[in-house]
Amino acid sequence: MSTRWHTSVSAPGRVWGSFVGAWGLLTLLPFLPALATPRPRSPYFPLCVEVLVLGTAVVYTHRTRWARTARLGAGLGLGLLLLYEVYDATVYVATRRSGILYEDLQYVDNLSYFVLDLWSWRVGVLAVLALAGIGGVGGLVAWGLRTVGRTGRYGGCRAALLAVHLAAWPLVAVVGPALELGPVNMTYQSSGERTRVRTTTTRAVANARASLRLRTMLDSMRTAPVDSAYAAYDTLDLDRRPSIYLLMVESYGSTLNAHPSLRAPYRALMRRTDSVFAANGWHRATARSDIPVRGGRSWLSIASLLTGTRVGHQLLFNQFQAASDDSTRKVPHLVRFLDGQGYRTVALQPFTFERPGLPVRNLYDFDVPTYRDDLNYRGPSYGLADAPDQYSLHHTHETHLAPSPDPFFLFFETVDSHSLWNYGLPPYLDDWTRFNEQTEATRSPHPNAESFPPVFLPDSITAPTIYDQPTPLRYLRHVAHELRVLREYLVEKAPPGSLVLLLGDHQPPLIDSADRTVPLHVLSTDSTLVAHARRHGFTEGLLPTPESPTLRQEGLYSFLVRLLAAHDRGTAPADMTALPPLRPRGVPPSLLVP
Repeated sequence: MSTRWHTSVSAPGRVWGSFVGAWGLLTLLPFLPALATPRPRSPYFPLCVEVLVLGTAVVYTHRTRWARTARLGAGLGLGLLLLYEVYDATVYVATRRSGILYEDLQYVDNLSYFVLDLWSWRVGVLAVLALAGIGGVGGLVAWGLRTVGRTGRYGGCRAALLAVHLAAWPLVAVVGPALELGPVNMTYQSSGERTRVRTTTTRAVANARASLRLRTMLDSMRTAPVDSAYAAYDTLDLDRRPSIYLLMVESYGSTLNAHPSLRAPYRALMRRTDSVFAANGWHRATARSDIPVRGGRSWLSIASLLTGTRVGHQLLFNQFQAASDDSTRKVPHLVRFLDGQGYRTVALQPFTFERPGLPVRNLYDFDVPTYRDDLNYRGPSYGLADAPDQYSLHHTHETHLAPSPDPFFLFFETVDSHSLWNYGLPPYLDDWTRFNEQTEATRSPHPNAESFPPVFLPDSITAPTIYDQPTPLRYLRHVAHELRVLREYLVEKAPPGSLVLLLGDHQPPLIDSADRTVPLHVLSTDSTLVAHARRHGFTEGLLPTPESPTLRQEGLYSFLVRLLAAHDRGTAPADMTALPPLRPRGVPPSLLVP
């Protein structure tokens, strides 16, 4: 009798235990990245058809001349499967989208420099532990494949395997598509039809197709005509030039107004913040801005706003950088327009500093770019930028804004509300210069609702130690602190009649969000400036409402220029067509391609 198969349907109990345990281990491994991150799981969980195919090959080649080849192939396949799942989950955590390999390869170089910048003995220990973990996973995979091959000799085990196949393939091929199982994948949606990817293989295929589409789009832009709408702005000559603040609050997203544990305290926070501005003579209006990214990559959000082009891909941003390096070509953007109108343009980006392989670039030609090493900060480190935002903002005001009576444009990319919200809140000092007198950080994990200036959050949120709170509440407290810093500065030091655009750079990472929108607020002590925003549909006050419109990020360039032109005329003109052209969807990205 052949020793290759045990034809009896029954199998010893320990054989069944080993068979089920090995299959369970091999099937579960590819799901671990999704289980450990917010990335949506396959609707077929815990079924993994790729593991089913690879394991079946090992079972049916056992004790044949192909057995070793099948095990090696299955091991390699499982390794690639797990590697892809780790890659896709990592991309999702960082960007809240699925992987697009052609795009994601652009980050490898920057990521390697970032790792070198962070390298320490702790990072080295983590790297060693990670390598040990990879070795352990490899050992488990080898054991699992040997076990399914050995136990699969029994007829009962093979019958169970056949039953799984008979249930799996109709589910994957017929039932899943018919019932539209699984969430819609917005990354791979290229038409009006809803796209769903339910298995690792279909995700990888969709990734490849999205990469090809992206490459084709970039190639086509080199020969596409350039929309010259923004060239018309060069003919403007503004007489009334209010100072302008563009305040992009890190991770300030619309999820604050939707998340079940954040909505009520956020709305209370904004109502009280609104009342403070109103009491100090500020007019307010609110909308939402649709950002091209989620959870990170704020430089793409910034580029979309300043250039009036939707910059949703790093590859397109790289093209813009190349075009900016060409001295014979001037890409139109908001900073260049305001510079031409006589504004002193100042950028405050405290988290920007020289890193190995990552030079600092004044990409938008600000008159005064202010980065981390320009702040003369000698105090202890508070978070990612060392200097807290209260210090950075007031230092920049006293150094670059207050000394001159000329109108200015300040772009401030805040830092205090940056994830992971695990380094504690910086204190708010009566005198911002005292930060440089401190010798060690005095974080404030317990600022209560009665602190001054108030953070406008209830004691139930501010009383617990922030380090012990769940991620959403830590996030809320950092945003509330950031809004306090900006509120107090604007009320105290902003020149009369200034125009303020306050918005988020993207939705927060680590917290689920339904869309890519962020709150967009327009504030000024000049009622006519806010009235022009209201004519665009902005709702009264700082609290977003269902009636608050959604403006695309790339449309804000033309919106702001049009608002300034209308304000320059003193009243709202009856003939709106005489104003500069409004581009609510921006212009095609061929504008940015060299």
